[in-house]
Amino acid sequence: MSSKSIPVVVIGGGGTGLCLSIFLSFYGIQHILFEKHHGTSLIPKAHYLNQRTMEIFRHYALSQEIDPVATPIHHMSKVEWKTSLGGDKIYDAKVLGSIRAFGGQPDAPEHKTYMLDSPVLPSNLPLIRLEPLLRRVAEARNPGAVQFDHHVTDFVEKDDSVLVTVKQPNGQIVRYSAKYLVAADGGKLSTRKLGVQMQGPTGLMNFISAHFKADLSDYWDDRALITRFISPETPDGGTLIQMGPTWGRKSEEWAIHLSYPANIAPPHLTNEELKSTICNVLKLPDLDISILKSGNWTLERVVAHKYRFGRVFIAGDAAHRRPPTSGTGLNTSIEDASNLAFKLALVLSGKAAPSFLDTYEAERRPIGLRNADWALFTCLNLTVLQAAVGVVPGVLEQNIRRFTSIFEDTAFGRPSLEQIHRIVSTQRIEFSAHGFELGFTYDEEGAARLSDGTEEPHLDALGQIYVPTTRPGHRLPHTWVQSESGALVSTLDLIEHHDLLLITDEYGMAWVEAAGMITRLSIATAIIRTRLNTKGNRLYHDYHERWSKLREIRNGGAILVRPDNVVAWRSRGPCADVAKVFSETVQQLLGDGANGNNINRSLT
Repeated sequence: MSSKSIPVVVIGGGGTGLCLSIFLSFYGIQHILFEKHHGTSLIPKAHYLNQRTMEIFRHYALSQEIDPVATPIHHMSKVEWKTSLGGDKIYDAKVLGSIRAFGGQPDAPEHKTYMLDSPVLPSNLPLIRLEPLLRRVAEARNPGAVQFDHHVTDFVEKDDSVLVTVKQPNGQIVRYSAKYLVAADGGKLSTRKLGVQMQGPTGLMNFISAHFKADLSDYWDDRALITRFISPETPDGGTLIQMGPTWGRKSEEWAIHLSYPANIAPPHLTNEELKSTICNVLKLPDLDISILKSGNWTLERVVAHKYRFGRVFIAGDAAHRRPPTSGTGLNTSIEDASNLAFKLALVLSGKAAPSFLDTYEAERRPIGLRNADWALFTCLNLTVLQAAVGVVPGVLEQNIRRFTSIFEDTAFGRPSLEQIHRIVSTQRIEFSAHGFELGFTYDEEGAARLSDGTEEPHLDALGQIYVPTTRPGHRLPHTWVQSESGALVSTLDLIEHHDLLLITDEYGMAWVEAAGMITRLSIATAIIRTRLNTKGNRLYHDYHERWSKLREIRNGGAILVRPDNVVAWRSRGPCADVAKVFSETVQQLLGDGANGNNINRSLT
C-alpha cells in the first residue's frame, strides 16, 4: 500500500493537539491532525488559562476568538471556602475564608502587578467550550487536514520518516509518511508504542466529577470562580466551579469534584444518586439539577522519562499528568505545543539543524516536572486547610460542636475563625502564582539559549512575585514601547512572524547591520531608543522609561529573542567584532540547517 507524504502528523484533537495544529499553520508548516473521536471533549476538565497561555494565544492571533466568550476578570477574581450554600444551622452557608485570585478586581494591588508584567490578564474557559473553538480555528487555518473520526492504529519509525497507519470512518486504512510525529493523545497509543515510563506517585486520591445544570443565582458570589466546601456532614466537601456560558451568579452550568481518600474507591453513582449527593453537599435539598456528564478518576503526579523518541515527540497529557490545582495541566500543554511548533518550523524550513529539536525535551521536561510538583504542592496544602477547620471524618457530633463553636461570637469562636481565615490565605500559592506562571526558565543543559555566565535572579519560593529579567533562558519582560507612529506596542509583540528578534538601542546599530547579513533567517530588529531625537526605521520610544530599568544591558548591548519570546542570548554591552560575534551566536544557537551540524549551547 502506498503512503502519502506529509511533514508532520499530529495524533490527538484535544487542547494540546489543536493548539499545535494552529501554531504550525501560523508558521506555514504542512501537517495533518487525526482524532479518533467524533467530536471534542464532553467533560469540563481544565478551565483556567494563565497569563503565559494568554500571551501565547495573543501571539498566534487567538485572543480575539477567546476573549468574547471567556470569563470576565470580575467573575473570576475570588475563591471561597464555605460550609455550604444553603441550610438552617448556625454554621450553614458560612464563609470560612476567601482570597483574591488571578490578579483580583481592578482596584486590588495584585491586579496592577498583573497588568504591569503582561499585556494580557489570565482568563477562564472550560475545555468543553475551548476545544470546539480551537477546532474551528484549526480547521479554518488548515482546511481538510484536521480530521476527527480518524483512528491512528499504529506508527513505525523508519530511517528518515514515521509511517503512520490511520483507520478512516469508512473503515478504509490509509498510511502517511511523516518527517515527524507528535503524539498529543493522552498516552493512549504513544505510551505503549514508545515504552514511555510515567514516573511519579499515582493513586493519591479518588474523585467523582460531575458536570450539571442548575440555577444557583440566589446563592453564588458574583466574583467567585471556585467555591470549596467543608462541613461537619461532608468533611471532604467538594469543589464547585462555574462553567458558563453566562458568567457569574447566572452561570447555567457547573462542575463539582467530590474527593475520596486513596484507600476508598468512590461509588459509581446513578444520575439520581449523584443529584442527591450534590444537593447534600450544597445543602439545597430542593435544587433542580440536570446531570450532563459524570465520571470517576484517580489523582496522580507523573511525568514521562523522555519527551523525544527519534522522530516522535510526546506532548500534553501524554507527557505529564498532575493534580488540577494551580491549573498547570492545560497551560503546560499549550506551552509544550508552542515550544515544539516553532522548532519544527525552523528545522523543516532548513533554518535550524535537525538536532535543534533535541532542545524540546531539554526544555519542556524540566518544566513538566516543575509544574507537576507545584500542582502536587498546592494540592497537599488543602489538607492543611481541613486540619485548620478541625473536621474529623466519621465523628459527626464532634464536628458539629466544632463548627458551632467557630461561628459563635465568643472568646473561642472569634480567634478560631480568624485563624482559619489566615490559613485559607496560604492557598494563594494556587490562585495568585504570578511569579510561578511567568518566572519559568530554560536553564538546563541542552536548552536553546546561550548562557552569558550570569546568576539566576533570586526567585520567590512561594511563586507570588515575578522578577523580570533578560537573562538568557527567561521570558522576555513585557513593557510598552511607542512606535514612530505613536502606537503602543508590547515588547512581546515585536517578534511578529519572524524567526528571531534583535533588540538594541541607537548605540547598537552595528548589531542591526550584522542581523541583516544573515539572509537565511528572518530577523526582526527593534531599536528602543534612549534619546528622543533619534530617527530611523523600527525605532521605539521607551514608554514610561520602564524598558531601561528591565533590559539589564548597557548602551550598545543587544538581546536576541526566540519566536516564543524567550531570550536566547544577550550581549550586555558593545563588542569589537559585532558581525563575527553575531554570526557565531546564531550558528551556535540554531546550527547549520543545510548540513545538520550539532549545536553547542555554551557561549559566555
